[in-house]
Amino acid sequence: MSYWQNKSVLVTGASSGLGWAIVEALAPYRVHFCLLSRREEKMKALAEKLKNSGSTFWIRACDVRHREEIHTAINDFYRQNGSLDVAWINSGVATNSSFQKWDWEDIESVVDTNLKGAVYTIRACLEIMVPRKAGTIIGIGSAVTMRGIPTGGIYGSTKVGLHYFIESLAVEFREIQFTTIHPGFVDVEINQGQPHRAWLMTPEKAARLMVKAVARRKKVYIYPFRMKLLYRMVRILPTSVYLWLAQKILIGQLKLNK
Repeated sequence: MSYWQNKSVLVTGASSGLGWAIVEALAPYRVHFCLLSRREEKMKALAEKLKNSGSTFWIRACDVRHREEIHTAINDFYRQNGSLDVAWINSGVATNSSFQKWDWEDIESVVDTNLKGAVYTIRACLEIMVPRKAGTIIGIGSAVTMRGIPTGGIYGSTKVGLHYFIESLAVEFREIQFTTIHPGFVDVEINQGQPHRAWLMTPEKAARLMVKAVARRKKVYIYPFRMKLLYRMVRILPTSVYLWLAQKILIGQLKLNK
């Protein structure tokens, strides 16, 4: 409670999924929110739902793919609120990037949103936090970063890139807290079309776990626990062994889908 009470918290992708759940989880701590997403009406509905929580809500329709747009929104919030303590870099989209289903428009949207949009947002926040020598940056990655996942090469690459970028910043700015979170399967729109969602978790439970992990100043957090174990085991496999296993799994899935 002491970590989150009265903090100024920016959340991108706040209109649905994990972003929505994070706001709901933090609202009891009397937070000053900066909510950003492309869907203003959804964010207004969220603020209305939580109007008696004690938190305040500053809302801006904003597309993280547009650098000047995100920079202006963050600075407008900072000028009006006077502080920016925490930034949840949450906006994300996914696509099937297998050779057969390749679509350049979808591919570029994933890269522009998940990686370039994250870089734009983090940079704008650090311009405020670094001079103050205080602040927290939280990047929402994915458990698919464990290895190269068939059909998920572009999405996974953006999340690997985000992790790498945040880690490099953590070396550069010791006074800023950087936390990278790799969720397993959470029941949100981005993965609802996938047939096999192991250890599926509700957004509400996922948000509670993430809020606690950030307050404990975790550098990297993977959840749920079984996904964390799988992540660690797959990471240490020799490349030849991993490729053999992944190809076997992919062939099995293709047979099932016929």
